[in-house]
Amino acid sequence: MKKLTILLALFITSFTLNAQNQEAYMNAMVKGLQSMGAERNLENLQASAGQFERIASNASDQWHPQYYAALSYINASLLAEGVKAKDQLLDKAKPFVEKAKELVPNNSEVVALEGFYFMAQLAADPNTRGQSLSGLATQTFGYAMKLNPENPRAMALMAQMQYGTAQFFGSSTAGACGLAQKSIPLFNAEEKGKSFDPTWGIEVAEQLMAGCGK
Repeated sequence: MKKLTILLALFITSFTLNAQNQEAYMNAMVKGLQSMGAERNLENLQASAGQFERIASNASDQWHPQYYAALSYINASLLAEGVKAKDQLLDKAKPFVEKAKELVPNNSEVVALEGFYFMAQLAADPNTRGQSLSGLATQTFGYAMKLNPENPRAMALMAQMQYGTAQFFGSSTAGACGLAQKSIPLFNAEEKGKSFDPTWGIEVAEQLMAGCGK
């Protein structure tokens, strides 16, 4: 009886600690997402990345903090000045992309994030990296769309990639513009705040559509 009482006490303690840890994780993620959604500048994005890094270290079995740490560093690289500074931020993003892939293999959102990582690498030095990374980014977005044909982030980022390629070669942007347009109602249909799943990206499609009208 005494042994049973001890086991029961240990179970209750373990359950309570797990519940407390889960609540702490949820609160930290909410704060991190709020921070990331604040004013978009280099300093804020780096701070957001640091927040998600800390969450990821305490919740190493969860893919969402890995995803948002990587996303914050990728977005920061797009605002940084100079190839070296951009690459330093992308180097920080890479292990989080890899860990997210490990935790949820063949997840359309994570595959699209990896494509975004390749696209940011290309954008850091397009003259040098265009040939090696353009096809890789396009292929990765294509795979993300194959995994989930209604993933608007994969669509919008693919459209952005196609648009840039078309402009570079002086060819039609109609396909890219059509894909961006197709993504917008999918963005609008997403339920925000229901989970930690990504809902960002409509601004990518809208910015592209603004260029399509010119």
